[in-house]
Amino acid sequence: MRLLHTADWHLGKLLEGKSRLEEQRHVLGQFVSFAKEAQADVVCIAGDIFDNGHPSAAAESLFYDTLKKLSNHGTRLVLVIAGNHDQPSRLEAISPLVQEHGILIYGTPKTKLPSGKYGKFAVQSLEEGVFSVEIHGEKAVFVCVPYPSEKSLNEVLYQEEDAEEKKAADYSEKVKALFRKKAVWYEEDSVNVLVSHVFTLGCVKDGSEQGMMLGNSYLLPLEVFPKEAQYVALGHVHRPQKAVGSQGRIRYSGSPLPYRLQEAVIAKQCFLVELHPKEEPKVQEYYFDNPKPIEKWVCKDYEEALRLCKKHQDRPCYVYLQIHTDTYIREEQLKELKTYKEDILEVIPLFSSQETEDVRETFLEKSFEELFSSYYKEKKGVEPEQEVVELLLGLLEKEGEDASGLDED
Repeated sequence: MRLLHTADWHLGKLLEGKSRLEEQRHVLGQFVSFAKEAQADVVCIAGDIFDNGHPSAAAESLFYDTLKKLSNHGTRLVLVIAGNHDQPSRLEAISPLVQEHGILIYGTPKTKLPSGKYGKFAVQSLEEGVFSVEIHGEKAVFVCVPYPSEKSLNEVLYQEEDAEEKKAADYSEKVKALFRKKAVWYEEDSVNVLVSHVFTLGCVKDGSEQGMMLGNSYLLPLEVFPKEAQYVALGHVHRPQKAVGSQGRIRYSGSPLPYRLQEAVIAKQCFLVELHPKEEPKVQEYYFDNPKPIEKWVCKDYEEALRLCKKHQDRPCYVYLQIHTDTYIREEQLKELKTYKEDILEVIPLFSSQETEDVRETFLEKSFEELFSSYYKEKKGVEPEQEVVELLLGLLEKEGEDASGLDED
């Protein structure tokens, strides 16, 4: 069985307010080509399909179109689980329509799909989140655990009448119990796969993932993953990597695109995994081509920044621009830079330590009224009217009084 593992598409995600949908369309087109080239039997998408629970119509359309192409008229099994960014019920809503295309969608750890024909495949639903299927004469058992929140874990593990202290058990212990409960379906002579959307201890994060953790309570040690699982396909971390100490059996595919500056230096990829009963997984990496990279330009002065913007005005890239200067970047300078390079995301002036201290002291020496007047004149080109200043100062004074009243309570 050849399984293609991806995750964390985050369709609809913005970068400093700019849409990434066309770039996402590009890399998902690559992914469909990878599936065809690799002759993948199963595609596994391990969560965070969308960037939020209410995706745009364009993001949903791209998702549906990609699923249809991946399924190849039901000749390729496509498995989708929800991540913490997805709304499970919304993701599962299309299940009745996609079954005939060979697409299985698991929104929560409690989801149980019906047995039957999924495209050309005969799928046997074993229990919540578990199914088996025969591919090339080999049986495969899949355990599917979408993002397991504390609430969903309690719902799937306990009854309403169970004691509260039982439900308050350690998070990792509850996840381990859930995995063990599902792993009883694994067989010695089957291909055994676990798909989930979780954090593991030791994984290298780069800031894009929302951990939703209290301390390290949501970080899972490798012991929670059943040893019977030959391959564990994970989502949640945007950097592709093997889980530390797993010898490559447990992997994060990472996201197909960088979603912030910290990710820009990481090669984005997905994994093709060849699996047979009783054998170690054989993993091959497929690399995505980023059509519009995120870059940081550090310039010695404004003139160099302008020169770079002119030089690269026709090259697609997002830019975080840092400029060494002894003064602020003026509004007209920002407009000039963006005339040549519209995808500048941020312009940051870099002062020397002494200049920074001088600026700080200047700010401290000025009153709020003086600072506001200076800012207003910079933006509008005229001094603010006295009525505007008095109104602002009055609001600030009232807010201070309200805060003082709260402190007394």
